[in-house]
Amino acid sequence: MKYVRIGKIISAFGTKGEVKFRYYNEEKEVFYRYTSFFIKDGDEYRTLKPTGINLRKGFFCITFDGLDKPEDISFLINKDLFIKEEDLPQLDENEFYEYQLLGLEVFNQAGESLGKVAQIIRTGANDVLLVKGEKEILVPMIEDYISEINIEDAFIKISGDNLPV
Repeated sequence: MKYVRIGKIISAFGTKGEVKFRYYNEEKEVFYRYTSFFIKDGDEYRTLKPTGINLRKGFFCITFDGLDKPEDISFLINKDLFIKEEDLPQLDENEFYEYQLLGLEVFNQAGESLGKVAQIIRTGANDVLLVKGEKEILVPMIEDYISEINIEDAFIKISGDNLPV
């Protein structure tokens, strides 16, 4: 079973065991669908069941079953929250989750490796891949520059000669 990081618990919030959570997805309404979350505890994943979820000033405030006081949730601060990969919403064709793109090898038209996707930068207009190899390259996630994304074989082919660096 594969787990996917969806955000980070930032701090305690209030006196009733609530945590302040930064969700990595821009589509906030999807977050309310999840009925279980997981935190990594060593090599194991521990299940957390939410009992309350509220959106406040761009952050989620969450309470979990059995964790009713600030001292109960102290072990959660600065921890990542995960969900099961199978619980992610289905994507349309040619859509990908960020975690699927990170680490993919990037090749130019000649088949030369330019490096691997290290980060996805959100610019507002379109996302940009930060590719780290011999040098850093910025690749806009638009059809003019991306000719193929192959998750199964772990590569991205790019085209276009005038990439921002």
